[in-house]
Amino acid sequence: MLSTSKRMAVLLSTAGLISGSAVLATPAAAAGTECEPGDVKTSFNHHYVTTSKEAVSSITLSNVSGSEAPTSVTAKTDGTATASVSGPVPFDEILAPLQAQVSADASARETWTESDAVKVTGPMPAGQSRVAEYGFTIVTFSGAQQTCQLDGQFGPQARFAGTAPTGTYVENYTLPYVP
Repeated sequence: MLSTSKRMAVLLSTAGLISGSAVLATPAAAAGTECEPGDVKTSFNHHYVTTSKEAVSSITLSNVSGSEAPTSVTAKTDGTATASVSGPVPFDEILAPLQAQVSADASARETWTESDAVKVTGPMPAGQSRVAEYGFTIVTFSGAQQTCQLDGQFGPQARFAGTAPTGTYVENYTLPYVP
C-alpha cells in the first residue's frame, strides 16, 4: 500500500507540474508521530480485573462446655504471596502501571510472619465456635504493553496476565458448634 501511495504522489506531482503548479502529497510516515521512540505504554483490561482472597490458614476454637468460658489461642503459620505474570513482560516492568491503574496496594510480595500472629481471645458463649481465617488479598489482571519504535509509532502488543498481592486480611466469625 505504501508503494501505491508513492506512485499516486508521483502522478499527482507530475500532473501538477504539467498544469503549471506543484502538488506535493504528504507521505503516510510524515503524518505525525504517535509517541517518542523508547516510550512504553502499558494498559490493563479492566473487565478481567478481579480481587480474591488466598487463605494462609485458619484457626477454630470451640466451646463445648455448658457455660461461657475464657478463650485464648494464637495462630502462627507463616506465609508468603508472590506476584506472578505470564507472557513476555516481566512483573517489574508493569508494577508501577499496575499500582497507578488497577490497585495502589499491589506489590511484588506480601508475608505473614509470627509477629503478625492472629489471636482469638475473650469469653466464648457455650456451644459456639469462633473461626479466624487469615491470608492475602490478591488482584488478578491482564493487559498489554507496547514500545514506541524508531518511526514514532507503537509496535505490536505484548500481552500478559498475572496476579499480585494487595495486602493481608483477617476474617473472624462465630458459628454454632457442630460436633
